[in-house]
Amino acid sequence: LSVTRPTSNYTGYRLNKIVISQKNISFGNIRTRPINPHSFEFVINEPEKCENDGSPFLVILISTTHKEFDARQSIRETWGNESNFKGIKIVTLFLLGKNADPVLNQMVEQESQIFHDIVVEDFVDSYHNLTLKTLMGMRWVATFCSKAKYVMKTDSDIFVNMDNLIYKLLKPTTKPRRRYFTGYVINGGPIRDVRSKWYMPRDLYPESNYPPFCSGTGYIFSADVAELIYKTSLHTRLLHLEDVYVGLCLRKLGIHPFQNSG
Repeated sequence: LSVTRPTSNYTGYRLNKIVISQKNISFGNIRTRPINPHSFEFVINEPEKCENDGSPFLVILISTTHKEFDARQSIRETWGNESNFKGIKIVTLFLLGKNADPVLNQMVEQESQIFHDIVVEDFVDSYHNLTLKTLMGMRWVATFCSKAKYVMKTDSDIFVNMDNLIYKLLKPTTKPRRRYFTGYVINGGPIRDVRSKWYMPRDLYPESNYPPFCSGTGYIFSADVAELIYKTSLHTRLLHLEDVYVGLCLRKLGIHPFQNSG
């Protein structure tokens, strides 16, 4: 995996005292209530994008913002072009929330009607909602493209060496994988300095170390992991640091991200 940057309120539930009989207690059918239900609706969607011409080899999920039309267009014309590799089906999707400016929302809707490669849910598009954006992508893959082989999540200010990526995924020694997750693995802990962009309050994350996680600039995973992460997220307290949060979900799943060689 080779990626470069070009130079150019949580719901709380009140605990009431419950008295139960000690007789004939069974917990088999009890389900815990989601603490992060992701109760957002698609306002722009491409539900049939994976249905034509067989299952995709790779789905590319690109986190972007409303004003980054030029970046999206550059990706469409270069590394994200779905027709770059003959005989290999690639699906490219740009991920967005809703903007406070209705004009920008309308422009994105018009763009989607032309290119059919944009997915939007009705959460506020902001830095602190990047995790929601990634979870939207996971939900989309699990719901509309579960038969894909691989998924890549990246950002719109990243350039991906697709030749290198496809070569590595297609190597004869590369067998079909499940529960697979790779990227630039980071081992670190929370930053407690409130001035930092990556500040993490103790009440949100009291531990002194994060589980290993892959940089959000670009990571690859087998498509089955999308549903696993999305379902795990429903019972995992939301954090604004998207890549750290995905790492937390992976830890719950017992999936260990491994360092990509390049």
